[in-house]
Amino acid sequence: MKRLIITILMAVMCVQWSKALDTYLTFENDALISAGDNDYTHGTCFEVVDFDWHYKVGQNMYAPSDLTRKDHIVGDRPYAGLIYGGVGKEIVFDEESMFTHYFEVDFGMIGPSARCKETQKFIHKILGCRDPKGWDNQLHDEPVVNAQWWTKYNWYICDYVALVPRAGAFAGTIQDAAEVGFDLKIGWNLKNDVGNQILFSSTRRGGWKEKLSVWGFAGFDERYYLYNHVLEGSMFSHRDNDLKVDIEPFVPEWRCGAALRYDRFYVYYYAVFRGDEFKHQKHRPDYGGLCLGVSF
Repeated sequence: MKRLIITILMAVMCVQWSKALDTYLTFENDALISAGDNDYTHGTCFEVVDFDWHYKVGQNMYAPSDLTRKDHIVGDRPYAGLIYGGVGKEIVFDEESMFTHYFEVDFGMIGPSARCKETQKFIHKILGCRDPKGWDNQLHDEPVVNAQWWTKYNWYICDYVALVPRAGAFAGTIQDAAEVGFDLKIGWNLKNDVGNQILFSSTRRGGWKEKLSVWGFAGFDERYYLYNHVLEGSMFSHRDNDLKVDIEPFVPEWRCGAALRYDRFYVYYYAVFRGDEFKHQKHRPDYGGLCLGVSF
């Protein structure tokens, strides 16, 4: 499945390869803001943006609070791994409008085929961290597909301040949820911004007018979950019933960060502070992210 995802995605990307491209490599890890190693513990995503088309591949891993235990920890989240590919499209109905819409479809595999057990053990061995013992209790293999839709409004209050409210929805076998939120951005040449958590902003549509852009941001989201595969297990079978936990339907999220773009190069750091995702959660599921980009 992993090879299939990569092969399909690379084939789609090669169709557009003769055009100007933006590329982004994002690392997310709880160790970037805390000493923890639990919940959403690591994610890697490589994304190529061709004008208003987005192509991506990634891997996410999730773990309970105690990595030293070999047995399933009742009441704690299960080990879970996700490998995925995705294709998205920015949609602008009116070039003069400050509204931007984005639609994306992701497909992949949750379970041992995502190879998150091997990834985490390899990284921990290199870094000299404790060896995770419980991956034999991870969620079972299952192909997954998910769609998402986002709408955001870019309100430039002045040349140095922007408020960006947004709303989104997710549907499929990874998660079913709805979300509303906003970002407040302060900086220099904000219109060169590629967007915070949502990497869509039509950067190729108008081109960058300035070489240097720098900005900081703070934001808040509230997400309502109907279903979350990595916490509740399969939607269609009972194989994961002994591993699942009861989710919290409302999950708040606060975040802040800063970004710098110079010429063709881009770096962006952010910290995310989340509320409890499931009942009786022992630790905050916070994490940090680092995104590096280059344009061709």
